[in-house]
Amino acid sequence: MKRSKLSGDKYRKLAKEKLEKQRLALENVPKINTLFSKEVITSVSVSPKISSSVIDSGDIKTVQNVNEKNNTYFNDSTEIELQNKTKTSIFSKDSSQWIRTADFIHFVASHGVDQNMNSDFSNSKRIYSDQSRYLTKSMFYRILSNNEKILRTWLVYSEIKGTVFCALCWLFRDDSDLATTDFNDWKNACSRLKQHENSINHKNCLIQIQDINQTKERVDSRLMNQIDGEKNYWKNILLRIVAVVKSLALRGLPFRGDNELIGFSKNGNFLMSIELISEFDPFLAQHINKYGNAGRGSTSYLSSTVFEEVISIIAEKVNKYSVDEIKRRKYFSIIVDSTPDITHIDQLSFIVRYVNDQGLPVERFLEFIPKAGHKSAELFDVVNDLIKRYGLDWSNCRGQSYDNANNMSGSYSGLQARVKKINNLIYFVPCAAHSLNLVGTHAVDGSKKAVKYFGLMQHLFTFFTISTHRWEILSNNLKPGTHTLKHPSFTRWSSRDAACLSINENWSEMINALTYIMNATTEIL
Repeated sequence: MKRSKLSGDKYRKLAKEKLEKQRLALENVPKINTLFSKEVITSVSVSPKISSSVIDSGDIKTVQNVNEKNNTYFNDSTEIELQNKTKTSIFSKDSSQWIRTADFIHFVASHGVDQNMNSDFSNSKRIYSDQSRYLTKSMFYRILSNNEKILRTWLVYSEIKGTVFCALCWLFRDDSDLATTDFNDWKNACSRLKQHENSINHKNCLIQIQDINQTKERVDSRLMNQIDGEKNYWKNILLRIVAVVKSLALRGLPFRGDNELIGFSKNGNFLMSIELISEFDPFLAQHINKYGNAGRGSTSYLSSTVFEEVISIIAEKVNKYSVDEIKRRKYFSIIVDSTPDITHIDQLSFIVRYVNDQGLPVERFLEFIPKAGHKSAELFDVVNDLIKRYGLDWSNCRGQSYDNANNMSGSYSGLQARVKKINNLIYFVPCAAHSLNLVGTHAVDGSKKAVKYFGLMQHLFTFFTISTHRWEILSNNLKPGTHTLKHPSFTRWSSRDAACLSINENWSEMINALTYIMNATTEIL
């Protein structure tokens, strides 16, 4: 069966109905500006290009005339703060350090720029074949046909480079010479500046800066405002996180628990502190309700990954402060020692000692180095790498202190001997605490009575602590407020003084406890 072809009028009618359906469908789609809050913030806009017939250069006075009421320039200080409702932006005074950002463009549109036109221009010197020329203050002004003098507010002098450039063309990435290169051809400056300000590209940049200053309630500005709100939200969360991290770290408390779940009693000191603060901080409480226990892959700033990063950043800042202070004081000494940690991994501690401004000695711990080795060559390589990494100079080192082990204090191949080969002014001082401990230990070992006495002390401590019932009997016999029985440490000999003191205070009570245990035949002690 043949398909009947529609008439032209029928086709036109169907097309009209299709367009009407599309129009009705579009009316039901919400406008894009309803998706954003109606807060106003200026944004960068790009105006269409204009021809030379649209606007005459004489009609455009200066950027300053765009908004004279609110136009204020940078003062003589190095930096200036721009405050608004939500943030403070800090921009450098020198143009060579400017960074092209939306905030900076907004600031220039509302406040202008500091042209540095009151400088002495001594750095702008350029030598020609006949003479040397400098930038002059008159180049910052334009003379109109009616002899009116107009300030070129777009022209900026860089005190560091000694050159000038067009701030507006630089902001909008124009490809003109005064925007892409530093200009210092003072011999032809008048003609070049006049040529630039009459160019189409420069006029387009002037129009754009005017549009930015006058545009209100744009979609992109509202979007930027929402982004700024998000930034401020997470900054406020981080302030609380950092405060908790500093409090726990200063007291040497552990951060983690058995889990990382909000509301559980074994979630660790970090989350416990966060929960405690949230009871008095509605902002943090709302954050926990929204992001708490979100799981892996979700941003909450409440996980162990975040506080470990915060600890690392704080450690870097503290180390930088310590190293800068050491460099300011110039001369220093090093202290190196190694000891196994709780996981039986040998860690080398690196400490720097110097004298502060008040003439007092200061010791700064800089780093733990795990598995540094025990040979003097290995230890020297580690210490030498640390000195280089922190930017310290061996020529400023005046002392070194280690324990009395041969790999450390050896006169020929020990660590101290290898360091002295670099600088013979680095005087070696054995660790006084370690030396005193060795003197005490060996002095006591030379007396049989002393050896027997401290051996008996160790047996007494072991006898009472091996059984909780025996320890209870001893505790019940001790005088109130006196020292309990102490363990005589073999590492620090001075700890035996405390053990002797406890026995001296409770000698009779210990005899009574031992007598009771000896006569207790009805129970197992």
